[in-house]
Amino acid sequence: MGRPVKAETIVLWLCVALVAIAGLAPIAAIAVESFRHNGHFSLNYYRELISGARFWPLLGNSIRLALATTAVCGLIGVPEGILFAKSDLPLRSGFMWLLTVPFVLPPYFVALGWARVFTHIRQSASDCLFGFGGCVLVLSSVFLPITMLLTFASSSNVDRRLEEAARLVSGWPGVLRRVTLPLSAPGIAFSLVLVFLLAMGELSVPSFLRYPVLPVLSFTQFTASYNFGAATAAAVPLAVIAFVGVLVESAFLRDRDYTFRSTGQTLFISLQHWRSPLAAVVAALCFALVILPLAALFADAFSLAAMHEAMQRAGASVLRSVMYSAVAATILMALGFLLGQVMLSRLREQRVMNFLTLALFAIPGTVLSIGLVRLWNTPGNMVHLRDTSFVDSRVHRTILRRDNEVSAGGTDADSHIAG
Repeated sequence: MGRPVKAETIVLWLCVALVAIAGLAPIAAIAVESFRHNGHFSLNYYRELISGARFWPLLGNSIRLALATTAVCGLIGVPEGILFAKSDLPLRSGFMWLLTVPFVLPPYFVALGWARVFTHIRQSASDCLFGFGGCVLVLSSVFLPITMLLTFASSSNVDRRLEEAARLVSGWPGVLRRVTLPLSAPGIAFSLVLVFLLAMGELSVPSFLRYPVLPVLSFTQFTASYNFGAATAAAVPLAVIAFVGVLVESAFLRDRDYTFRSTGQTLFISLQHWRSPLAAVVAALCFALVILPLAALFADAFSLAAMHEAMQRAGASVLRSVMYSAVAATILMALGFLLGQVMLSRLREQRVMNFLTLALFAIPGTVLSIGLVRLWNTPGNMVHLRDTSFVDSRVHRTILRRDNEVSAGGTDADSHIAG
């Protein structure tokens, strides 16, 4: 008789299968689709993509936006995280929670708030928001909590015994430079890579602020031209960048993984006479990045007439959003709990699953959505869904004829990519 299969092994492979079906299969679908043309293997979509006049400028804009956003988040978020974790700054918990608010809101929502701010200041001033600078401002305020929180967690977990030993021969600047920051480097590097990948794949904010980026090309080919092949070819570079970024981050953390057993509370820096000035600086940052745009938006939205009209038009949508979010959160919580428990003693599987789940998190939503549509919206599936209330008849007809609508007779996608 063979060896009995442990229950934890069955749970592990069921979770792996669920992750593969939900995330890896759609990515594989768009990769295969991008190499098919008229039912045969072809590099035609990639030739058109690379030789097109829009691809390289859009790729350059995306990389430039991601680098600028990452730099701003690093320059502000890392000092903030260390300040909140290692100092006796007053109200630091409140400041940290307040700065986290933009991250839990849709980026488009934050961009709309900044648009209202610039409109209230001056009508001509709103032109300054639209473009590269406005995208960096909005995305930096949205993704800043990632760098801040991961730096806070990394520096808080540094064993205070090491810092106390370093304090015997050096002041706090030397301790931070030679002990705290090097030991916190894996978490800081992880946060910066994550910010870069999320900013690279962002679509809503650049679209709203009229800054052309690479995700717009894939989205336009999909929605305007119904050209799945060209859309998947434009989405593949984004998926590759996400996988490469996660691979680099995983390789960096593999050799710099530290585990400490805390001996007590974190060793704090006494700010003394710097407490009030630094608190004022952080308060001003909270006001500028969080309170100002949200207050401008809520000032226009919180009126009885506007709220009544919004509930009449979008009440059902709000209910569906809450329901879908609750179901998705429950599934993710259960899946994360099971994977975490099963992989406690499985180091090799833990690294593989960490890589796959992080890669799926970093892949742009436009890429994953195109993959899901291409994988599951087949004529066989649509026959089953045709009579349900979830599929609009117009969408049904469009999907069924998608294989007959090729780029030769479609709309030129480049004409739809406006500033």
